[in-house]
Amino acid sequence: MQFNFQFGNKKPDKREIIKVSIIVSILISIISAFSGITENKLWDLLDEFQRKYLPLGILNEIIIQDPDKVNRRVERDVDKTILDVTREYDRIISDYDQKYKQKYLEEENDESLCYSEDCKKLAPPMRMCSPVFEGIDCPVKPKDK
Repeated sequence: MQFNFQFGNKKPDKREIIKVSIIVSILISIISAFSGITENKLWDLLDEFQRKYLPLGILNEIIIQDPDKVNRRVERDVDKTILDVTREYDRIISDYDQKYKQKYLEEENDESLCYSEDCKKLAPPMRMCSPVFEGIDCPVKPKDK
């Protein structure tokens, strides 16, 4: 008595792949002709659907065997990853900006430097103070923290 046991995903038969490939290609061509959506977009939609609901099915084998479809899959994955990382990066930078927000300090107006009334009417000088250097030259106000 001999057992034929296989580990992992069982590869579909070549004939089965060809039959399903022909049927799916014809259906996508018909849908594309009637809906006006490009065939590449329909293949991408089918690829995303099968990746989510049928990860190791025969449709995956069909898509993997076509280099153009694999390249579009890789491009979509890279674009999605860049978008996710960009959102996370923007959140981190926003948190950092809130924590290390620059402060504007108004200094006393030194009227001894002014020789006219117009000069004395000007607002007192302002300067930026970075929270990184608090305590050195930037006094800390309780309301700022």
